[in-house]
Amino acid sequence: MTFAKSRSVLKQRWRQLNLAWRRWRPRVAYWSAAAAIGLAASAFAWSSEFVQQQFARGVAHWPWIAVLLTPLGMVAVWWVTVRVAPEAAGSGIPQVLAALRNEGKALRERLLSVQTAGAKMLLTLVGLACGASVGREGPTVQIGAAIANVVGVRSNATTQRSLILAGGAAGVAAAFNTPIAGIVFAFEELASSLEEQTSGTLLVLVFIAAVVAMSILGHRVYLGVVDVHLVLWSEWRAVLICGLVGGLAGGLFSRTLFAGTRLVRRLTGVHGWRIPALCGLAVAILGLISLGSTYGSGYEETRLALEEPQMLSWFFPLLKALATLLSYLSGIPGGVFSPSLAVGAGLGADLSRLIDFAPAAAVTLLAMSAYFAGVTQTPLTAAVIVSEMTLDQRMILPLMASSLLAAAVARLIWRDSLYRAMMRDILAPPIDLAPPAKTDDAVAVPIEPAPVLEPLEAVAAPAHIADAPDAAIGAEPQSSEHQSNPDSNLPPQQQ
Repeated sequence: MTFAKSRSVLKQRWRQLNLAWRRWRPRVAYWSAAAAIGLAASAFAWSSEFVQQQFARGVAHWPWIAVLLTPLGMVAVWWVTVRVAPEAAGSGIPQVLAALRNEGKALRERLLSVQTAGAKMLLTLVGLACGASVGREGPTVQIGAAIANVVGVRSNATTQRSLILAGGAAGVAAAFNTPIAGIVFAFEELASSLEEQTSGTLLVLVFIAAVVAMSILGHRVYLGVVDVHLVLWSEWRAVLICGLVGGLAGGLFSRTLFAGTRLVRRLTGVHGWRIPALCGLAVAILGLISLGSTYGSGYEETRLALEEPQMLSWFFPLLKALATLLSYLSGIPGGVFSPSLAVGAGLGADLSRLIDFAPAAAVTLLAMSAYFAGVTQTPLTAAVIVSEMTLDQRMILPLMASSLLAAAVARLIWRDSLYRAMMRDILAPPIDLAPPAKTDDAVAVPIEPAPVLEPLEAVAAPAHIADAPDAAIGAEPQSSEHQSNPDSNLPPQQQ
């Protein structure tokens, strides 16, 4: 009786433990995913700094080596991206947005697979090692979302979308070491419903990823501690100036970048590797002109603009923006977050030399957040990121004001959002950009005299129809002689 009773108690305890494990197993999986995101973001941050330092040392000894290394490296990264992981190209944030908006499982698995995340990290590092002006923060968003997607692959659609959202936000928090900015970015850019915005999973994943990243990298302040604020009301004029200039420059950049991606996509379909080679050569030339300041993500130049703005060239913002534009248009993986902060800091350094009624560091911070908000049209994220990266909480209200003004100015230039426009291109059906193949049969077909048309039918056809062969028009019946000729039944050209 005692043995049977003990056995019954053990079975009951086992059932209780099994039931408790089933309840806690999803939470343990989510927490493990958050820790993995923090580890991946930390390794990515350390590796990107290492490869940029090695490239800077090489260029310091042999500046002209970039003319050879940068084009070859960018062509190699482009070739591997096209052949192996086409979903890893570009920033990574549009891919996450597409995965959140798309209901199809196949596209989501391609955009957020482990292979895509691994290729994204490695190829971005190679691009940075070659001097490309790209950032690691956008790719970290895609990597974080991919890790969270793997954990939620067996969950229902709502839970999986919430995990992808939380994973992307955790990527931002771990990449910048700014947990609050990660949450704000998820609300402002990634989230699309109140249910996702109020999910407790988001807060937990962001918190754990940030804690893991901070425990590995330390409590890092990427831009240094800045203690500055606007004391007098007259100093708030800098908010208006920086908001207008930053919004104008950021809106022009984002609109040019999106239009350029569509143009380069067509050119690459015709000219292939020559397009990334030309982009790489132009990036190397810009690096030579700027004495190496346009290479890489731009954190060093951003810190220099905050500490000694007179040390930066007047033309640094323009050169850095061009290098970032060309690096992105080459088709290699990489984001625009940190390069945009560098361009904004350069704008602030230029404006601080013209503005004498506000502290120079405050003007630089205002221009950084304004330009970032103009590019991404996420004003709250811009203000919080700049505030957390400098530990300057007293500037949060001026930063928000300049960011909101810049986002409004940017919408006057381009009413769309950069990442959402790119997301729609990803979700759009593929378009064959190759030119139509020439057929030898069209040369050998004898052309009979066209019948005389009545005046009512002699209306000029549109240009895209007038140049097409008779068989492609299909609007008029053909003669019996023409139908009997087998050589005349040519396939219609693709428009």
